[in-house]
Amino acid sequence: MTAVLLTGSRAPATLDLARRFAEEGAFVVVADSQPALSSRSRTVGVAYRVPSARFRPWEFADAVAGIARRHAVDLVLPTCEETFWLAAVADAADTAAPVSAAAAPERSLAILRQLLFAPSISTLRRLHDKAAFVGLLDEVGVAHPTTEVVCSRIAWRRRAARRAAHPGAALVVKPAFSRFGTRTCFVATGEPLPEIGRITRDEPWLVQEQLEGSEFCSYAVAVDGRVTAFVAYRPVWRAGVGAGVAFERLDAATGPGAEARAIADRLAGHLSLTGQFGLDLMETDAGLRVLECNPRATSGVHLFARGDGLAGAFRGIEAHPPSRPSARLAIPHTMYAAAGMKRPADVARWVSQTRSPDALRPPGDRIPIPTLLRSVAVQARTAGQAGVSLTAASTHDLEWNGEELPSRRAMAVRPPPPEPASIAIPGSGHGNASLHPDVVAAFVDGVRATGGTSVFVENVDVELGSVEVGGEVLALTSPSGRRDRAKPSTMPPSYVVSPLTHYVRYAREELRELPSPAARGLARAMLVGLDAALRAGQVDDVVMVGNALLSTNLLPDPDERAVLELTARLAAAHPGRAIAWRSVHGRGRRLPETLRRAGYRLIPSRSVLFTATRDSEWATLRDVKRDRAVLEASGYTARRLPSGSAGSSAAPDPDPAHARIADLYRRLYIAKYSRSNPQYTAAFVALAQHTGLLEFTVLERDGRIDGVFGSRVAHGLLAAPLVGYDTTLPQETGIYRMLSYLIARTAHEAGVDLHNSSGVADFKRNRGSEPEIEYTAVFTRHLSARRRMAWALLDLAVNRVAAPLVARSGR
Repeated sequence: MTAVLLTGSRAPATLDLARRFAEEGAFVVVADSQPALSSRSRTVGVAYRVPSARFRPWEFADAVAGIARRHAVDLVLPTCEETFWLAAVADAADTAAPVSAAAAPERSLAILRQLLFAPSISTLRRLHDKAAFVGLLDEVGVAHPTTEVVCSRIAWRRRAARRAAHPGAALVVKPAFSRFGTRTCFVATGEPLPEIGRITRDEPWLVQEQLEGSEFCSYAVAVDGRVTAFVAYRPVWRAGVGAGVAFERLDAATGPGAEARAIADRLAGHLSLTGQFGLDLMETDAGLRVLECNPRATSGVHLFARGDGLAGAFRGIEAHPPSRPSARLAIPHTMYAAAGMKRPADVARWVSQTRSPDALRPPGDRIPIPTLLRSVAVQARTAGQAGVSLTAASTHDLEWNGEELPSRRAMAVRPPPPEPASIAIPGSGHGNASLHPDVVAAFVDGVRATGGTSVFVENVDVELGSVEVGGEVLALTSPSGRRDRAKPSTMPPSYVVSPLTHYVRYAREELRELPSPAARGLARAMLVGLDAALRAGQVDDVVMVGNALLSTNLLPDPDERAVLELTARLAAAHPGRAIAWRSVHGRGRRLPETLRRAGYRLIPSRSVLFTATRDSEWATLRDVKRDRAVLEASGYTARRLPSGSAGSSAAPDPDPAHARIADLYRRLYIAKYSRSNPQYTAAFVALAQHTGLLEFTVLERDGRIDGVFGSRVAHGLLAAPLVGYDTTLPQETGIYRMLSYLIARTAHEAGVDLHNSSGVADFKRNRGSEPEIEYTAVFTRHLSARRRMAWALLDLAVNRVAAPLVARSGR
């Protein structure tokens, strides 16, 4: 082997791998997205800074492939969780259509699979996903803790109720995607299950029996299903309850070490595996049990020394047993010394471990202390910015939690045409047939062709355009040039286009919910000051991405590069306006963190609710069954209105059904709730139906429409931002209950989860919903100091005062 490229060079394991390859004559190249330890090693020939694997995966893979081509490397060896992103891109490139001779980056990606020392992303998932790994262990007949996989909040509540009614043995609770044990909970005998964070089919949790015994680990290299390097070792000091920072080798020829080797052989052979993988295991009175798998380099690497032949293992040459009896990472071993000293014997144990060789600074390749401290500082900064622990920060920009690889389609900004665009289709017989690749584009064109937004939403007067992000067209709103600032409208703008309305006017309406008169008075005074500051800072002078004038917009999950490029273009086109994204949430997507990394502030806007309707558990809840029974006994019929011609943006004339739908919506959301809600007209309903922006389902009886919802499906979710019913009917009629059931059923039939918006939180929780915080993400770096200060004040007020209250109340 003449040259090797190691990625994830921040990891201490990568540092030792670099030494082992260099000792066997390879030219070592390293790459990472942050300042890395290995870059200062004497064994490294050249070090590169590359984009984030997690937030810019295609750009990251392009960079890795380009470096590999430049140095003619024989092997690309990922060492951390960037493994998953490289494998996903390599698999996608390997199955893509052939590229032209001029497409050099695409050709590089096409050969990445040949150079990459990692299996397919589907195989990696079976090893990394703790729930899937349990199934794999069952396939190969390897013992593991008794495990229950919980995939929804409904199932978790039921599991917790069973535990409360019949307290049982000690348990371990952990998410299917995690690392270093940072989110693992230990539940003592008889204790209830803990409150946990988000739990969905994409983010399941495991409830396992808590075993008693001695835990240890293994690390293996496999080529074509054959293990070529192996070590069993025990972490003898940990960073808290998670990652080990000092290690002792176990004998792999006898006892549990030999059993672990047999299990590694069985797994590698079963999967025909080429890659690295580590196992966490436990010796118990009942025998050896496998706890989980880490398909990447692990700390076992530190126990291989010069002459052990570890580098050859990656070429299929079996390595010698590791010769180091122990190793440690001196700086974290020192940082976490006090945390592990529970009794006097621990002090003596820690002192004895200091005699183990330091993998970070061995003789002949001592990484400079400033480099080590810089690495810690980078993690500390990431921890503070992302709101995660120091340990979690070490993998924050490269970890993989089962996400789909984002689309690589080019991002572009599409200014709205002055009139609906027409494309002639040769041979179609329709020279002026209008083609629109996305219903949002058709809706935007229809609004612009008919006189502007106020025709469709009475309290909205903005310019409506569109942008394309990752191949998807999103609506874009900006302040109207027609607005007469000297004669302000008597009707305040809706919150869907006005941050001032959202955060001040709406908040004033909510003050009545505060039980204390003193609290109401204090909050009212605070809002007066905030109102003045936000007006002075012109917060309503804002461009909103993905804003289709709906209360809930279903946004894509673009990568960081697409967000950065879009932001730069919008800032150049609108130099005096803030740039914002509404309806931003983190359920099943990276969007909030992607926007934060791109320079956006994340300002909580409301608590929204989601229901796991992809599965059928929601339909088994008592209140859902009752809602269904009300519908079946009501005499009402649910009918879906047909959408108009695909891509047609010519706004139709509203008919009586459109007028009735608009009236039902206004009775509920305007008359009953708030005039700050968007005041949709019959023209809006007609255009939304005609273009397919919303699909309308009506409740009819005796030829009369008494209830309606308009829904949209995108990105694995269904939202129903337009709901209405005849509020003059007796409450016992149960129209809202019927609509609630129909909305959930529609989401279930579409195979997606339900974005249940906000409001009536208790009603929705009783039907399986769980809360999430939704954000407005705003970019202001291109604005004046005065304008930035207004947004900073809003950020402070909401995050430090309002958001904690909303989170506690779930409203």
